[in-house]
Amino acid sequence: MSSRHHERTESQEESERYTEAEAVALDDEAFKGSSIDRRTFLSVAAATGAALALPNAVAAEVEHPALTDRAAFVVNATPDDYEVPVVIEFDAAAGVPEDFETEYTDPDWGVDDQTAPPTAVTRSEPTPAAHARLDADELGSVLDEFDDYVEAVAYSMGANPWWHLEDPYADGVFPPVEESRDWLSFEESVQGIRYLEEEVAPDRINFYSIGESPGWNNQFTSEDPDPNDVYVTEVTNDVDDEASFDEKDKVVYSLNIHGDERAGTEAGCRIIEDIAYGEAPDFEELLDDVVLLFLFTNPDGWVSRKPETEIPWVADHNWNFQRGSASGLDTNRQYPTMGWTDPSFWPAEPVDTPDVRPDDPDGRGYHEMVPDSLAIVEHFRDYDNVEFLCDYHGMYTADHMVFNLETNAPFTHDKTHDLDEVSIQIGEAMADEWGSIEAEPLASDIIAASETEYGSPSLPGGDSYDGLLDWGTIYDSLAYQVTGAFLGWAGQPEEFGGLGAVTVAPEVIISNHFGDAIKVWKPYWSRHYETAYRLSMREYARMTAAETDATVATDGQDTAYVSSDELTRRSADLPHTNESPGQGQGPGQDRATEVRRRHETVQPGPDGRSSVNTSAGESAHSLFVHFQGLSTATQGTVRLVNPAGNVVKEIDLADRDVRRHDFEDWFVRRPETGDWNVEINTDADVDVQTTLIESEGAPDPRDTLGYEQTEYVVNPMQFFDDLEPFVEDGDVNGLRVHDVRNGRLLRGQSGRRHYDKLVVSHDDGIDDDRYISAIEGFVEAGGDLVLTDSGVNLLGVLDVGDAADIDGDDVSDIEVNFANLEDRDFDHDLLAGIRPRQQEMWKGSQLGYTTGVDQPATVVDEDVFREANGEVAGTIGGEGVGAGRLAAGDAEITVLGSVLPPAQQTELHPFGMADYAVSFMGHTLLCNALGFQQRRYVDGELVGTYGEVR
Repeated sequence: MSSRHHERTESQEESERYTEAEAVALDDEAFKGSSIDRRTFLSVAAATGAALALPNAVAAEVEHPALTDRAAFVVNATPDDYEVPVVIEFDAAAGVPEDFETEYTDPDWGVDDQTAPPTAVTRSEPTPAAHARLDADELGSVLDEFDDYVEAVAYSMGANPWWHLEDPYADGVFPPVEESRDWLSFEESVQGIRYLEEEVAPDRINFYSIGESPGWNNQFTSEDPDPNDVYVTEVTNDVDDEASFDEKDKVVYSLNIHGDERAGTEAGCRIIEDIAYGEAPDFEELLDDVVLLFLFTNPDGWVSRKPETEIPWVADHNWNFQRGSASGLDTNRQYPTMGWTDPSFWPAEPVDTPDVRPDDPDGRGYHEMVPDSLAIVEHFRDYDNVEFLCDYHGMYTADHMVFNLETNAPFTHDKTHDLDEVSIQIGEAMADEWGSIEAEPLASDIIAASETEYGSPSLPGGDSYDGLLDWGTIYDSLAYQVTGAFLGWAGQPEEFGGLGAVTVAPEVIISNHFGDAIKVWKPYWSRHYETAYRLSMREYARMTAAETDATVATDGQDTAYVSSDELTRRSADLPHTNESPGQGQGPGQDRATEVRRRHETVQPGPDGRSSVNTSAGESAHSLFVHFQGLSTATQGTVRLVNPAGNVVKEIDLADRDVRRHDFEDWFVRRPETGDWNVEINTDADVDVQTTLIESEGAPDPRDTLGYEQTEYVVNPMQFFDDLEPFVEDGDVNGLRVHDVRNGRLLRGQSGRRHYDKLVVSHDDGIDDDRYISAIEGFVEAGGDLVLTDSGVNLLGVLDVGDAADIDGDDVSDIEVNFANLEDRDFDHDLLAGIRPRQQEMWKGSQLGYTTGVDQPATVVDEDVFREANGEVAGTIGGEGVGAGRLAAGDAEITVLGSVLPPAQQTELHPFGMADYAVSFMGHTLLCNALGFQQRRYVDGELVGTYGEVR
């Protein structure tokens, strides 16, 4: 990987220094990685003719010559009761005053007390010092009382109390959670990992910046913006052996894509240190074969907790972590994923990135808004052999301690099984560690933490691994779906700009906060989620190193599937392209797409605006509404009202169950002509962005986002071509409607079958009597028929077996929000190997479907199906049978109402389209319907079977 360079530029080195005033009191090395650069300090100091002055709005109340400028700024620019973390250096000869020890430390404190760490801790060697969290009055008292002893006082946020001082790592770089003073800070982590790279394990660690974040306004240095570096840590044996590095399989850990979800960073940094010192035996044996890549994805959301950070949508800085970046964007929605793209997002595609996005009312461009995402995409495309990419998150309470979320990528058979197997291994590891969710002190700590964080005690009560771990799709676990996610991009094939990795998002409970609540460090609970994620990272690394395989046993049976050009979707068929990657017949007309975007801030009170409106014309294609600032509101409502005056969307802000940061944009397909109003009645400023697309056909991405349309030709029947290499015995062949009607299913007039199984996923040919008769003859000869998606409509015309009792009126084409299988009979063999958590059969966004009601299914009236002696395994959308079986003599007819739909081209999809995106559940349903047995192997050992050969 020739472009894997990590030399630091002069500007990067400059940005890794603190102020000179700080450096006088403290060791220079301690301030590498800081967001305050020396050039800015010197320029401002020169301009004022003095040391950096505090902002005019700040009236300094605590003054002392020992205070550094930054410490003075923080203590005087924050509320009086804000506890400032400071490191205090005492006179070397006098040592730490005994009275200070008595008043501020607690030698009997223990993490099992379920309390915050004591106010102060002290050390005597190599220099006497204390680390304390003190409000303005307390710090003033300390400076007055111990004036003769205090040498220097510096602001010192972070876990290791001594990371600013001389010999900061005598007891280790990142202390155990039980001994930590707070969450790991950004500067502390940068300095610590650089120390490990340079002083401890240069043959194992490369640590470098790959780009910058958008950056907040820094109220201390007056830099606006003040970007932060996006860092990657590469960990493996012989890390600088480029040829060896490129050959090795890789696992990526994204540690903080949402800045307020801290668990990934807490685990990742400590694992890096343990490996550096050779104290991670579970990882040690893997480093000859595997590269571990730790990505610090969202530095803006991390450093937002610093008091000098100005957050525009927070009137009074609340010193909280932020979910997204300084651009005001959710950092997990800005990636160039296949399929449907929300036009209010900023998809970061480094190839031919436009300077300014079309029709942006503020004239902004991608390099301004998403430089971090652009850098990440560009950098990670240079890695070979990325096997797993894991994006570590946090959530509120749930029925299990940890969820693993199967992402929206279109996984092949082998990767589907790798994803499922690694979840099993993590579940086993958590069970070995704790036994069950009721183990102590785990149970008591969860109950205490949930009560402290959310006001009510709770303990997960799930049945998978006794409440420790469960897994399914994003919808299965969190009841919503996304587009533009980091993992959706990384999991898509390399030919569509992804990494082709198996991608998964772990989520751990009590790792996020409601509304504007300040995140308080709870080491008694954090030690458990750090352990859970350490186990998670270990198992992903082990699976990366393992030899895995997954096969399909058919007992020699041959399978045919009927393909059709009716299922094919081509970029050449879009109205705005002349490209012809396949057999497209697109008109190639330059049909204009008009995009109207508006940004307005709605203020509370009678004098503020109460609504934002936009007008939809006759060619209105879609309407999107995006909010910023809802998390600061404690009461009121937000409504979307259509031209007829009807409320079509609503949020009750007093409802604490509203997961505001999980809330996706409001989206309306084909909005009615007229005025649409967003009505705001809240107690906070709310920024409202509306995006209205006017387009007669699919929107042109050049007009909407500034990107060219990616070419594609897709067909869901590719699923069977991709499955065929994993079939142990028997053939899988594609046929056309023409082939079936001409007798290819049977061997001449002998009545013998060419195939044992037949799959039809469309109703092309439903009016062709010869085609239908050929399928009936196949079933009468003992061949099993599997009807999926719109192919289920064939039940209305087939006159064979129990299907003869079903008419066309009994079959319905419907649209649903999500293609979930409901009301399931887990005793039915169709559901063998499928777990209760798993409901979603396929994941819509990468096939061009939205989060609206547009996913297709074909269902059968349940009463009619049962009267025809059909076995019902599940329903879809409350509308009818979505999975079931009918008898036909010695054969069977299986129905799956929605699993392999064709892609939807009506929505914006600049980055191409997937052939299919079945979930593990959908994949297993298909194999079970065909009577296949899936077999899974790890390092040559059979570790599991799914379904039975039938």
